[in-house]
Amino acid sequence: MESGKNKRGLEKYGISDEEFERQYREATKRGEWAMKNEPRAASASYKDGEVTVRLLSGWSFSFDPRRFKFFKDATEAELAEVRPMGQGFALEWETLDQHLGVGSLILDLIGNKYLVKELGRRNGAVTSERKRIASRKNGKLGGRPKKAA
Repeated sequence: MESGKNKRGLEKYGISDEEFERQYREATKRGEWAMKNEPRAASASYKDGEVTVRLLSGWSFSFDPRRFKFFKDATEAELAEVRPMGQGFALEWETLDQHLGVGSLILDLIGNKYLVKELGRRNGAVTSERKRIASRKNGKLGGRPKKAA
């Protein structure tokens, strides 16, 4: 480094070049993971009161944008301006200055109650050596107690 100064000028924020590089590598990994795994919109359109989003995965879904309070007074023309934003992680209505995350919309569509139930079911189905050992141990104790009538 020249004259002991941080190359990026981040020393005033308490960030060394090494820390910047570490954070950059970490952010790059998260970004690469998101590009491969997060739902992203390939296209979005508004017709007959619904926004239809086609995902890069080939799946699609629709929703009524007026469910959101900031779209209640929007005109049909304003709602029709919907488009994927950036890499497709969000939808944008530029004139209305509104943005909705694609992942958040999908979670809203699925519903919290169902999602929690399904995650619990799937996680309960996971087998591991610890679960097998615990199951054998419980079996030796007589298994599950009988339900009271």
